[in-house]
Amino acid sequence: MGGPRWDRIRRYPFPLTVLVLGRGDRLFKGELLKDLQARGIGEILWVEGDQTAADMDSLAHDFPDVRFLLVKAPATAGEWVNVGIEESRAPLVLVLWSDTRLSRFPPSSIGPFEKSGSLCWLPTARTPRDELIPSWQAPQWKKRRLSVSFRIPRKEGERVLFPFDYCGIYNREKFAQSGGYDRAIASAYWQKLDFGFRCLLWGENLFGTTGISLTYTGGPPEEDTTPDAGYKLFWLKNLAVQLRRETGVLPVVKILDYMLHSDTGPLYAIKEFRAVRGWVRTHRFRFRRDPRQAIERWEGI
Repeated sequence: MGGPRWDRIRRYPFPLTVLVLGRGDRLFKGELLKDLQARGIGEILWVEGDQTAADMDSLAHDFPDVRFLLVKAPATAGEWVNVGIEESRAPLVLVLWSDTRLSRFPPSSIGPFEKSGSLCWLPTARTPRDELIPSWQAPQWKKRRLSVSFRIPRKEGERVLFPFDYCGIYNREKFAQSGGYDRAIASAYWQKLDFGFRCLLWGENLFGTTGISLTYTGGPPEEDTTPDAGYKLFWLKNLAVQLRRETGVLPVVKILDYMLHSDTGPLYAIKEFRAVRGWVRTHRFRFRRDPRQAIERWEGI
């Protein structure tokens, strides 16, 4: 819905696409669009569920230069990001939610972010009281298990494991090459962790930047780290993979561990294992790091 016509002569008509994921009250949505348009930093693309189509009709009328994409079928936030980045018309895509505000964003940073070649730059996040949120993460081993620690952003260029609340400046082409967020994982936490860890194993880089800051209009989201079906997929696609002769392999012996800890029964567990093993084989040449070494050498990568 809406938006100007695309100048197809140029590959990228805009330096930046601001991809807004709809969430919360309509009042805040209108205020956000006014602020983004006043900044003039690029095109604006809005993604929202079909249940709020009435709101979108009104917003499309009030903001004719904004493109709105309504997703009719139930979808995860990661799928919204996938579709939105695919529909973008710029080499960089800034993803944020409609209940956040760009409290800091110098337009001069767009060029350096693109030249850096990094897959994603993660902003700092603040509460309505302007308090920093522990939104940057680092992996570590604790009792032979993966643990993710959240910390307060402190300096420019810190390595970060995954985008907090999906927000960040994504390199459009590198995001497409990474495969994006896995639609088969319904849990937001495991979906983001799967994306970030896959990027880590495939040799891509995600960094934090203190030059960009988002402020939530309400309470920031809480991460639900409860192991579920999404955790099983994350484990198979990432932690169970081994690097052999510079290629990724999901060893057959790992099926025993998976069957013991799976709650779907042995036959279905075997089916799931085979499907992911086929996925690993398809992408075997993309793997650049071993999971254990990547975590142990996190700071030195």
